[in-house]
Parts: sequence; structure tokens; C-alpha cells
Amino acid sequence: MGDYRTTTGEAPPLSPQQRRRRRRRWAIGLAAVGLAAALAGYGIRVERVVWASGYVLTEDYAEVRPLVQGLIAEIHAQSGDAVERGKRLARLEDAEQAAALQEARSRLRQLEADAGRREAEIAERRRRQEYEAEAAQLRLQSAESRLQRQRELQTRGLASAAAVEEAVLQRALAETELRMLRERDPTLFDREIEAIRHEVEAGREAVVRTEAQWRQRQIVAPISGTAVRSEFTVGELVRPDQVLYEIYGGEPGVLKGRVEERHATRVRPGQRYEARLTPYSGWGGSWFEGRVESLRDVIQTDGARTYRTLYGRLELGDVAVPPGTTAEIRIFTGKTRLWMWLIGAD
Repeated sequence: MGDYRTTTGEAPPLSPQQRRRRRRRWAIGLAAVGLAAALAGYGIRVERVVWASGYVLTEDYAEVRPLVQGLIAEIHAQSGDAVERGKRLARLEDAEQAAALQEARSRLRQLEADAGRREAEIAERRRRQEYEAEAAQLRLQSAESRLQRQRELQTRGLASAAAVEEAVLQRALAETELRMLRERDPTLFDREIEAIRHEVEAGREAVVRTEAQWRQRQIVAPISGTAVRSEFTVGELVRPDQVLYEIYGGEPGVLKGRVEERHATRVRPGQRYEARLTPYSGWGGSWFEGRVESLRDVIQTDGARTYRTLYGRLELGDVAVPPGTTAEIRIFTGKTRLWMWLIGAD
């Protein structure tokens, strides 16, 4: 015998045909929802964002690094000091370079003094040679006159042949002397003076080189403004890739940021960004807008991180922002489809 069941207000069970129809409706509904979601994910575009960290600079800004590696000997400027362009901020150990510069300057003074004396001597020798040539010319003229007189006297029987021969010899000697003086190289004196001047010029170049080496160890302000000193002390070894000072001049309005190297290829000049400054962060904090102006090609390191540096203008309006204020930056690098964004394949 079969089971016998009764119901009290419940719907009768679905027939197999009705269950198939319901499953079909559910499948169609789910397919429609999936199709709609796929179309929406394909059609909806969302902003791609690259995050960076940075801080606010002024319109005139400079990073001061040592030109060479060396030990800090003196510190002349502290954070908050107003500095003028060319003012010395710090000094590296430079005793060796200072001694070399003093020696080069002393040698140059000696060369210049010797050059003046030697040029005066050469001028005197030139004048003496000119006088000797003039005297030899006069002696030749005198010898020729004497020879002529001796020959006239000989024709009248008043002079011997020996006297005439002596006059001929004197004229020949005078001719030889004059020819020797005239055959001297007239440019010899000029070459000597040129050699002396080359020595002096080489001494001047040596002073310029040694002075440049000495100046490399003097750390000076490239612009006028307010100095912010990094953490370094007297006796510390510093390198050319180390920032010792930052100098802020003018009004704030420039943003400097660090973009991780793996994202830097997506950042381009002209892209819009928003920056949330530390004093205005938190829930509902203000975002300040700007545009990327440049992205440095140099890849820098900070510990295990590698990054590239970007610069951009920052529209602050009437907000007073002190230089050095840190910022959280989001750079809008274009739009991508929603699904690509959700799966991280943008």
C-alpha cells in the first residue's frame, strides 16, 4: 500500500515539469544578472591611482649636497637660519687642499716676478743687439772709407801695399761682423718671452685647479632662503649623494613626491593629482589639487625601497602651509574598466 498524507493549507508539491521550469527561470535570471554585471564592468570606467608620499616646497628650492666625499670640519648654518646665496653652510676637511692652494699661489707670484725680470733682461739684450748692429754698420762704413783713402794714397805713392791690405782686411772683418749680427734670428727674443708667459699661464691654471679643489670642500648656499639642516655632525663622513641642507625661498606652492619605481612608468607630466597634507588629514580631510610637472629619470634608493622623484605645482589658495609639510599624494594616471580594476590587471 502507498503512503497517505494530508495537508492543511500547504501548497501541493511541484510536479517535475514545474520544477524544471523554475530552474530554467533561475538560470535565465542568473545569466541575465551575470551578463548585466559583465556589461557594466566592461562599460564602467574607474580612475587608476598611483599613491606617493612627499612634502611641500617653496617656489625657490635647493638641495645642498657635498661635491666630494669627506669629513665634516665645521657647521655654520642650523635649521631655521636665513642664508644668502653664496654663504658657507659647512666645511669639509680641507687642510691638504688649502696647503696646495697656498703653494700654487706662492709659485705663481714667484713665476710672475721672474717673468718680469727675465722680460726686462730680454728687452735689454734686444736693444743691445740693435746697438751692436748699428755700430757694426758704422765700423764697416769707416773701414770702406779708410780702404778708399789708402788706395788713393797708394796711387800717389804715399801708401804702401801693406797698408792697403790692412785696410782690406779691416773692411772684411767689419763686413763679417755686420753679417753675423744681421743673421741672428730676430724671433728668438719673442720665443723666449712666449715661453716665459706660458710658464706664468701654467702657474695660473694650477692655481685655478687647486682653488677649485679647495672650493669643492666648501659647502655654500646656491640660493637665498631658509635653511633646513639634515642630521649630520662634525667629524661625520658625508658623500655626494647625501642631502645636507634644504633651502626654501619664496612662497610655498611646489610639491615634491616619491613614486615607487614599479609604479613610476605610469606617471607622466601633466597628470592631475590630489595631495592631503598632514595638518588637514583625518576623516573628511581636505585634498589640494595640482598637476605633475616633471619626473626625474634618476632612480634613488632609501633602504630597500627604490623610487623616482616627481615635482608639481600645488594650489593652496589662502591656506598657510609651512615648507616641509608632509603630504599623501594620489596621482590619477587614467581610467580603466571596472573588472580590470577589481582583479588588479589594469
